[in-house]
Amino acid sequence: MKKPLLFIGLLGCIVIALLLTRITLENSISTTGIGLVNLQNEINSYKNQNELLQVKYLQAASFTNISVKAKKLGYVPVTTEVDLAAPIPLALR
Repeated sequence: MKKPLLFIGLLGCIVIALLLTRITLENSISTTGIGLVNLQNEINSYKNQNELLQVKYLQAASFTNISVKAKKLGYVPVTTEVDLAAPIPLALR
């Protein structure tokens, strides 16, 4: 009479222990999932900011923008050309 009662009690304890383990694991997985969603949202935000900064950089580095800023500062285009491939004379004749 004691053996079946002991066996059923042992099975009951194992079932309760497994249920508590399952509840604990599901809770940790759900909170980890929320953290992952938050990290994914943060990554998307940084990607958007990166794209905006790339566009601003490309606009600032464009030749037309640099040309406009140079004209505002008073620079004028160079009219003489320098040929670096031509040989330099050693002496004037």
